[in-house]
Amino acid sequence: MRWFSPKNHDFLDLFVQASDNIVKGVSLFRELLDHPGDMAPYVERIKEVEHEGDRFAHEAFAKLSTTFITPFDREDIHALTSRLDDILDGTDAAAQRLLLFRVDAIPSNLIKLTDILVQSATEVRKAVVALHDSRRHKETLDTCVEINRLENEADVLHREALGELFANCTDAILIIKLKDLYTFLETATDRCEDVANVIESIILKAS
Repeated sequence: MRWFSPKNHDFLDLFVQASDNIVKGVSLFRELLDHPGDMAPYVERIKEVEHEGDRFAHEAFAKLSTTFITPFDREDIHALTSRLDDILDGTDAAAQRLLLFRVDAIPSNLIKLTDILVQSATEVRKAVVALHDSRRHKETLDTCVEINRLENEADVLHREALGELFANCTDAILIIKLKDLYTFLETATDRCEDVANVIESIILKAS
């Protein structure tokens, strides 16, 4: 199994930059929730970060199509690139809807889901950075386990948030709005787990 060597650093650099960008984007979304009266500038900055994420993905795909020797299986590089990009896509979608829906009172469950997403993105970055070093495989796998735990926590919170929403809210329009927002954030956390699954697969193939 091939592993990262000096000639493969371009892919590693792109993955690390992409994961840094993801942490930046989800952290901006968390800041947005603390400023419900001034959402537009945050939403615009999140869109810029999402565009930057697209650039990293396009560059990785272009490099994949022109690189003969890759650091690990081509399908894993493609999957890792796509799943990393998906995290910011979901975050940006949530930010856009939050502005469009004009949700001024931010529910506590939305904040809790976002906090889990920020934690998950931070763990994703740790796993991506450690991926290139075979001496850190155990550490990387432990990080992937933590990402899976956080995804399970988000699943439970998502169900509880929907249960509370349907039980306590009598505004049908607000129910639709919040249901969409909860789902976007839970899905973004799912994509973090997808990244962890790809990384686990890469490490197992290298064992």
